[in-house]
Amino acid sequence: MFIEFQVGNFRSFRDIQKFTLQAAPKRANDGGLEEGNVFEVDGIRLLKTKAIYGSNASGKSNLSKAISAFALMVSYSVSREDLPKIIWNDRFQLLSEWDTEPVFFQYSFLFERRTFRYGFQILAGSVTYEWLYGKGEGENEALYFMRNPEQLKIEEKYFPGSGIYMDLAFSGNGELFRSDSLFLTGAALNGNKFAASLRNMITSLISVDGANDQPATISAMRDLDTGTEEEKNALKQLIKAADTGIEDLRILKMSESLFEKHFTKDVRRKVNDNGKEDMQALFSFHPKYDEDGNMVEQIQVPFGKWESEGTAKLLAVGALVLKSLRFGRTLLIDEFDARFHPNLTLKIVQLYNSQKTNPLNAQLVFITHDSGLLRRADLRRDQICLVNKDRYGISTLKTLIEYKGVRKDASYEKEYLNGSYDAVPYLNEMDWVVTKNTSENGL
Repeated sequence: MFIEFQVGNFRSFRDIQKFTLQAAPKRANDGGLEEGNVFEVDGIRLLKTKAIYGSNASGKSNLSKAISAFALMVSYSVSREDLPKIIWNDRFQLLSEWDTEPVFFQYSFLFERRTFRYGFQILAGSVTYEWLYGKGEGENEALYFMRNPEQLKIEEKYFPGSGIYMDLAFSGNGELFRSDSLFLTGAALNGNKFAASLRNMITSLISVDGANDQPATISAMRDLDTGTEEEKNALKQLIKAADTGIEDLRILKMSESLFEKHFTKDVRRKVNDNGKEDMQALFSFHPKYDEDGNMVEQIQVPFGKWESEGTAKLLAVGALVLKSLRFGRTLLIDEFDARFHPNLTLKIVQLYNSQKTNPLNAQLVFITHDSGLLRRADLRRDQICLVNKDRYGISTLKTLIEYKGVRKDASYEKEYLNGSYDAVPYLNEMDWVVTKNTSENGL
């Protein structure tokens, strides 16, 4: 379960910023805090969903990129020696004399009835600090391991044979424990089951860019091709239930007749040049009716040629939503509202906030400009995060509940669009630009 993520000196986040899914304390008769959107595990109250709002270029997507960079390091820091350099090149660079500050990531999460706090720092392409702390309910936080330029301290209880890790880490000959890789990743690959389970938990975070969902589309196609019957049927039913007009989805091997029926000569020629013996394509099935309104058959058409971009995105994102809800995982969607009808974005948020459709307490974080959700989705004030960027290009995060004077019954949408919470663009100078240029050109 996602509790909190902190990031500093990464892209537009100069100072350490905190993004939390921990719910505000329960208060009696607080109409602005919908308790149905909260679940509790081992005494910790967590939010099922959280929305991120802000103007264009405010830094909203940089939070998603920070979480993705953090997860990538945990997954691949051993096999990809270039990752720390890539992340270091994404440090905040808009103020002089800031290159001596490290990139900072820290993630707090619940796993097997314990709360963990894991993080690391990157400076000039090397991992300079790395730490893991944990505690159970009612316990004091304990150090599991800590690494800095001078030492590596490991708790033998959680990392049996820790002397081996230390020898490998400081010998300079090991492939797993290097200055540009994470100790957690190396320990997991070296056979430590505890480290492997933590690594798997961290990398179970699902992230998708709603404006560029090709990787998610590939994942959805894989589910339809090689997934279980349950996975295939659930995705097909979701697409059908979303009122797309699609009755079925199938991946078919491309025959000569299918090529001639659905593709131009130029496309067929290119495919023939590359060989089409094993080529497959996704087809959608639509009902065909007679004059009396009776369905007489189903026609099959290439999904990519026939269906809208919104339907294509629903296929990609829908597969991840189902996976998230099925396994109780956290899903982060950037550009949530791109190519989606407002009723569809609302329904997805409701799927997560409902105990009936989300019994495993999966969590949804979404970055959006759909201000209608502030009015329609029954979001609590602590479920609304606002991103602002100042004149120096520095982004800050602030949850609506931190704003003073926001009433429980306030119209969040109206006040947000009016600029009461900042996090909106100020566009008055556009009038001056247009007026000036049109007058200078005699228009």
